Amino acid sequence: LTPLVSQQTGSKVLITSRSNILPASLYCNKIVPLENMEDAEFLALFQNHTFSGAEIREHSLRQMLEVIAEKLATRLGRSPLAAKTVGLQLSRKKDIASWKDALKKDNLSDPAKALSWSYDKLDPRLQRCFLYCSLYPKGYRYGMRELVHLWMAEGFIDSCNENKRVEDIGKDCFSEMVSVSFFQPIGHGFRTYYVMHDLIHDLAESLSKEHCFRLEDEKVADIPCTVRHLSVRVESMIQHKQSICKLHHLRTIICIDPVKDDVSDVFTEILRNSKLRVLYLSLYNSSKLPGSIDELKHLRYLNIINTSISELPRSLCTLYHLQFLKLSLEVKSLPDKLCNLNKLWYLERHGSWINYPYNTTLPQVPNIGKLTLLQQLYNFYRKIHLESLHLGWSYMDDINVEDNLHLEILEGLMPPPRLRGLTIQGYRSAKYPGWFLQDSYFENLETFELANCTALQGLPTNAELLGNCCSLHLRNVPKLKTLPCLPAGLKELSISKCPLLIFVSSDEPEQHDQLENIMNIDQLASNLPLITHVGPVSKTRDIIASEFSSLEQLMALMDVDMSRIENIRSVIEREEFVIEDSINAWICCHKERMGLIYGRSIRLPLVPPSELTKLYLSSCSITDGALAVCLNGLTSLRSLALIKIMTLTTLPSQEVFQHLTMLGDLEIKSCWCLRSLGGLRAATSLSDVRLYSCPSLDLARGDEMPLSAEELIIFYCVVAANFFSSGLQHLRWLNMVGCRSLASLSIGHLTSLAKLELVDLPDLCFIEGLSSLKLHLVSLKDVPKLNAKCISQFRVQNTLFVSSPLILNHMLSAKGFIVPEVLFLRNCKEPSVSFEESANFSSLRHLYLKECEMVSLPGNLKCLTSLTRLDILECPNISSLPDLPSSLQHIRVRGCERLKESCQALGESWPKIASIRCKEFI
Repeated sequence: LTPLVSQQTGSKVLITSRSNILPASLYCNKIVPLENMEDAEFLALFQNHTFSGAEIREHSLRQMLEVIAEKLATRLGRSPLAAKTVGLQLSRKKDIASWKDALKKDNLSDPAKALSWSYDKLDPRLQRCFLYCSLYPKGYRYGMRELVHLWMAEGFIDSCNENKRVEDIGKDCFSEMVSVSFFQPIGHGFRTYYVMHDLIHDLAESLSKEHCFRLEDEKVADIPCTVRHLSVRVESMIQHKQSICKLHHLRTIICIDPVKDDVSDVFTEILRNSKLRVLYLSLYNSSKLPGSIDELKHLRYLNIINTSISELPRSLCTLYHLQFLKLSLEVKSLPDKLCNLNKLWYLERHGSWINYPYNTTLPQVPNIGKLTLLQQLYNFYRKIHLESLHLGWSYMDDINVEDNLHLEILEGLMPPPRLRGLTIQGYRSAKYPGWFLQDSYFENLETFELANCTALQGLPTNAELLGNCCSLHLRNVPKLKTLPCLPAGLKELSISKCPLLIFVSSDEPEQHDQLENIMNIDQLASNLPLITHVGPVSKTRDIIASEFSSLEQLMALMDVDMSRIENIRSVIEREEFVIEDSINAWICCHKERMGLIYGRSIRLPLVPPSELTKLYLSSCSITDGALAVCLNGLTSLRSLALIKIMTLTTLPSQEVFQHLTMLGDLEIKSCWCLRSLGGLRAATSLSDVRLYSCPSLDLARGDEMPLSAEELIIFYCVVAANFFSSGLQHLRWLNMVGCRSLASLSIGHLTSLAKLELVDLPDLCFIEGLSSLKLHLVSLKDVPKLNAKCISQFRVQNTLFVSSPLILNHMLSAKGFIVPEVLFLRNCKEPSVSFEESANFSSLRHLYLKECEMVSLPGNLKCLTSLTRLDILECPNISSLPDLPSSLQHIRVRGCERLKESCQALGESWPKIASIRCKEFI
């Protein structure tokens, strides 16, 4: 119903139903019975389905089939569902015998009979897969991969084709059921799910009732003893314990919805069923998977994604038939003997909470080479389905010591030539393997990455190897000195931690004599301690150490006397970090390095191909002139990142930026000597600008900021009060963290602003213009000098983040203020917090409390009658819960040991949460 939120005149809700009961209960203004289709319309619909797919080239065959189709259409009772189901089934077999066979069937006008006929025409293997779907409720959104994995684990799919993987056969089975309309695809974000029509679901349920059972009624007393596959959708499993334990032929348990009682006792009984093949848990209320899991000797599929299980027992490694292991994001390590699972085919670690990144990786898999399905490395090149390969070595040894054994290993790991992505990480040989140097070995290598390869001095010289490469990533290759001519089709280029890669334009004047003027030493020396005071000191120390390391490597390359930097070394390596001394040492270090860079006779430009769309440069050296040459003409560039580039003092001119017509994303981070954004304002498509820790940057008046900016993030910079005085009319999101010298902020003219985040701003006293903005999200955290009066008239529609109860209650007491849907109180230092009694909490649905020092929760939580979810995270001093509102459906407690103990079955707080459906304690 989201489109109706606007409440525009003329908006209507159209409801379809198979009975008159539902429309009446919804007080529908008008009920329109759907009449049968006309014969001609129905025939056209039926023929549209029957003659879909491959074209019938033989005219006489087409005519005969059309005659049969006309006869069939008269027997389908003008039912659109029957027309689609029967029609799609016939479309797969364009022969007269199959079509005439359909004419012999009675009652095809009944949709259920038509569906049954279509089911009978399925291959027996598909029939088993289809019936299995009855384990899920009507309206369930099926994922193809999840369902195929379950079919494989149940043994429904077997490979009789050596050239085709079992999973691909399973996907073919699924696609075949989609083709006959047993599944309907629906889009959801970037994913595609599938749903089943209610009548089709009824068919699956009626045909599978002896073997498949859905436990979704609390009042069910008995489960048929013939059941092999069980799904659970009840709030409490305890009362069904005996019934489940009597299912001696049980092969499957799938918990679709979380249960709210302690299921450990039931789970112990389940583990005694040694015939179990599939175990799918949801919200199991313990952090440990029981050691007795090893009793499930025939288990092939274990899914604990939607649980808080973080520890896996070593006994898991004795489940020798296990093929699928799906873990929650809470699992941080894997058992040592996991390599014993030589039938393990699929390993996944996934989290569903929004706080976690999507691209999370698995913890280290010990001895992964011993897993049988990955062990046949002698014929690695025959793995024709392999698309991407990551070869990595451990960091346990000294990564700077060359290891010739690495070359031998890589020689024996010849990958398939159809490989599309290759990453080599931790490689410690100066030579490439022979197969890597063969011309045209890779037919279509699109992505190539070198990471932590400490001995390599260059990329492969044969241009054909990377000829089709569209993505090149070089990360921590410290001895890399030169780059070959880059592939013409390159779209993404990333260079990070390659200190000997030095890009200087050929016509750039000698500048090492004017370094102090270029760098503005005084401004850098005064501003850097300011932002270090509010920012993470460890990062500053790491950057200084990294800069010194780069200087050492450059001096060694140019055979310069190292004794001249001993004084700098003594300060940087001092155990006690003194910011002023370290900054002065860094300035001396930087002067030395810049002198060497500009003093070199070799001038290496960086000239990427014109079709480049993404450029990422970090911890390497590129001068102002070289960057201008690099960016000139990149008309397809969409994203640019400059990280820890200490050689930059200004961005290129307007003449360069005006040609970057596609540039939409810019990130500049820890470029300490950058003083000016140059002609950035000429980048008319730039919408996302992120500036982090640039102490020399002059952020005043906003004249250099592009007018097209929609998202602006500024971390740990010195910002003048007049920076937002003009322009930025399209700005939707402003995020400032750890910035200094910003006593006031005038944002009333930013009429497009929807998200405002101000965090750790020790100098900010006043925000002007808040009341004129329609903000969806506001975050005010660690702003100690902020005048409460300036926030008394503003409104926020969706989400509010605060750290000060004083500021929060000032908002709550303001006339007309409505607490938004989500309220997040974080890093609160006060021992007690109370909510203003007169506040309007009618819209509040979700309350977060995180990293707070309070000893108790607000006593009037029970008054929050619309609250449905409560999260209490890392609040160690809270020991009990107050009375909670009856509307609460979900409570999550993490990092609160005292409160967790109080919420156990016999604890003080248990009666207050016993009726809550979803409870998580981590």
